[in-house]
Amino acid sequence: MLQASPILGSLLGGFSLERWGVIRPGLLLLGSLALTAHIFVFNDWAGYNNDIRDPRRAALVFVQQGISRREVAGVAIALLIFANVAFVAVGGLAILFGAAIAGLSLLYSCSASFGKNTPIVGSINHLLGGALHFLLGYTLVHALDANGLMMSLFFGFVFAGGHLNQEVRDYEGDLLNRIRTTAVVFGRQRTFLASLGTFTAAYALVTGLAALGIMPRLLLWSPIVWLLHVGCSLRALQRGLGFETAVWMQRRYRLLFAVIGLAMLAR
Repeated sequence: MLQASPILGSLLGGFSLERWGVIRPGLLLLGSLALTAHIFVFNDWAGYNNDIRDPRRAALVFVQQGISRREVAGVAIALLIFANVAFVAVGGLAILFGAAIAGLSLLYSCSASFGKNTPIVGSINHLLGGALHFLLGYTLVHALDANGLMMSLFFGFVFAGGHLNQEVRDYEGDLLNRIRTTAVVFGRQRTFLASLGTFTAAYALVTGLAALGIMPRLLLWSPIVWLLHVGCSLRALQRGLGFETAVWMQRRYRLLFAVIGLAMLAR
């Protein structure tokens, strides 16, 4: 699912099987998969001490499965090397964007000032990361231009909005570990509303891009999907913003943005 950004990026950039073949796109996808896996594994390695104290995560921490931190670090490094080898075969911009995404991951997981311990900064990190992930695919077949940058912001907003919802989900564990996320500092309700606002910016942007002819005209119907999203958000507020509600909301907004993604494929 997380590879939708570069895949849609390449398609919106003008990819065609007849012209570009499968080798470079295949290498790009393999590199992107490895980079995404590296980010998750590295974050688990860096957040080990916090996860072991979180009742929802403690039983799933790798040391409970007989895996050492050194082994996890080795896997993270191997995945990053594999991703870079694949990007080298794809081209210079793939190397640049891949390195930037890996750098953002390092900051998010390890930096006290520019990572998860600083409110709002984590969301900015995810906004940039989501945009770069789209551009990783877009620049495979298209020169970097203003249209690509504007489209990339949509994916950045979606990723950042989802991250804010995730902070609502992880509020109790982060509070226990004294991780100063936006939800811990400003509260779950404000963070949830910020998530809705960020998602709303994504819907507004994609509708505007469709009106300008930069994205498929079918996306002019995106406000209807936004109304469904707002309805789900109101229902979530009524349910109470606990762990289960955040997971419930996550399933629904993923489905709604899957509809948006399919609409992007319309010619």
